[in-house]
Amino acid sequence: MAVDDINKSGGINGQSIEMIYEDGKCNGKDATTAVQKLINIDKVKVILGGTCSAETLAVAPIVEQNKIILFSSFSSNPAITNAGDYIFRNSPSDSDVAKLDAEVIIKKYKKVAIMSENTDYSLGVRDVMKKVFSEKGISVVADETYNGAIPDFRTVLSKIKASDAEMFYINPGTSAKAGGIIVKQARELGIKIPIHGNFSLGTPDALSTGGQYMNGIVISDSTDPTNALKDLLKRYKNNFGKDVVQNFLAGAAWDRAYIIRDALTKVGYDSGKIKDYLYGIKNYNGVLGNYHFDSNGDVVGNFFSEFTLQNGNRVPFQY
Repeated sequence: MAVDDINKSGGINGQSIEMIYEDGKCNGKDATTAVQKLINIDKVKVILGGTCSAETLAVAPIVEQNKIILFSSFSSNPAITNAGDYIFRNSPSDSDVAKLDAEVIIKKYKKVAIMSENTDYSLGVRDVMKKVFSEKGISVVADETYNGAIPDFRTVLSKIKASDAEMFYINPGTSAKAGGIIVKQARELGIKIPIHGNFSLGTPDALSTGGQYMNGIVISDSTDPTNALKDLLKRYKNNFGKDVVQNFLAGAAWDRAYIIRDALTKVGYDSGKIKDYLYGIKNYNGVLGNYHFDSNGDVVGNFFSEFTLQNGNRVPFQY
């Protein structure tokens, strides 16, 4: 939608933007193939991606070597901070969100269990949280991983149940549906301790598989949408007949397109100049709100908070 709007309003100094699409398939191997094609055959100077952290981390050395802008709207692994001078993201680092989750948990609990999907994203969240827990004297009494394709998680959950954890943190990566199944199977198995989790537990996929068991789950998620983002979400639903998968992702992707539009308009199709332009942004006012980029290309803004799920809705979290 964003590129169509830009082109309808005159494009870049009268020239339309041409989008070339390749699928990184949320893994390093396919992302590498896609990026090499975009750079070597299509001769692009700007790549909008990757979505998954595994994609972005895998291709970062390639784009850095070739001095190509890589701009992600959703990759959040902490390692991306130091991935290169040409890598930017307007999605917060897992470090920021994981620290928020951990700081909430340590206010009440001393023994925690963590169950993470075996992905770069989930393991990055886990590692940051464990670091905070260690610094604050909180014990991780169960630290389990799983593969997202497994439909039955009871073997891993039995280990959680056997621990003396006071709370349970569920940390999905690629499959929100799996997150909902884990919540459901945990409750059915008799795990009664409070459950916290990352944003994916609040998505429609997780809510549908978790059903009634999702009530009371505490999640970290993007703050309530700005009016501009609400308008965008409404427009998307009117155009496509369904809601976006994740509000923040939609807003970040929209802003990203317009940030690049502004850069191309002001400095031209030169990746070095675009890089300098992005670092020089002082206060971008997008549909996500106001933000800028730090010296590592990471976004600086206040985007996430804690919520409790109640009947499929988010309410501000309070102890």
